[in-house]
Amino acid sequence: MGEAHSTVRWHPRTCLAGRCVTARFWKRFDDGWLTEVLQNVEPHAPYLHMKRLYSSKGDFCGFTKERWNKLVMDAVQYLQSQPKKGFCSLVCGIDETARSTLVSQGCTIAEPHHICTEWGVGKAFDWFYDTWPDGLEPAYVYFDRGEGFMHSLRQRWLKEKKSQRVVINNTFWGLIVDIDARDMRNTPALQASDLLAWSETRNRASTEDRPFRYLAKIVEAVVPSWRLILDEATLRRKHSSPAMSA
Repeated sequence: MGEAHSTVRWHPRTCLAGRCVTARFWKRFDDGWLTEVLQNVEPHAPYLHMKRLYSSKGDFCGFTKERWNKLVMDAVQYLQSQPKKGFCSLVCGIDETARSTLVSQGCTIAEPHHICTEWGVGKAFDWFYDTWPDGLEPAYVYFDRGEGFMHSLRQRWLKEKKSQRVVINNTFWGLIVDIDARDMRNTPALQASDLLAWSETRNRASTEDRPFRYLAKIVEAVVPSWRLILDEATLRRKHSSPAMSA
């Protein structure tokens, strides 16, 4: 099993999007992403990164609006064509303004990246056990380079790993082989995750009339996915506790 994460941040929402897949799925997904998404039509795209794509600069200089749209829709269609049991998408979004309001009122709520990473990795394991109950694979967790989500999770994993015996006694931490960063430009799963994060934060969370405003709903409808969106009511109910006074 593998999991890839990418993050896009536009105030007031932090979003972590990921994709969990079986090991047998990786190679075929990577090859298909190259031929059916990036190189489906000319000019070929070097990779998919939504914010950079719509800036029309750098690696995407010279791309027309039609080419932007074609690239995005090719990615959506490719994801839709994949075996439904082969992978699952994960999206966790947190309203930072709501969290700050609750903290100012005396509630204790974990940092957004802690909530998102623990939920995302936990759901990845849940998906694998539910989908492949007779199988057991070592897990690899990959983040995009420079993301703030990886550090705390990796530090806890290293701590838990040291306490493991020869025989694994904790199937959550014990089955994780590695938590590391990858260059998203060379990692299709991270590019697909970036599409999820961008569509969630840039469009669903906005009332402005923007390109692909309903992309998140489209992706959610055609791709197996789990979502956790934490607004003020949900944060108060599930992720807060009164602050203790001295």
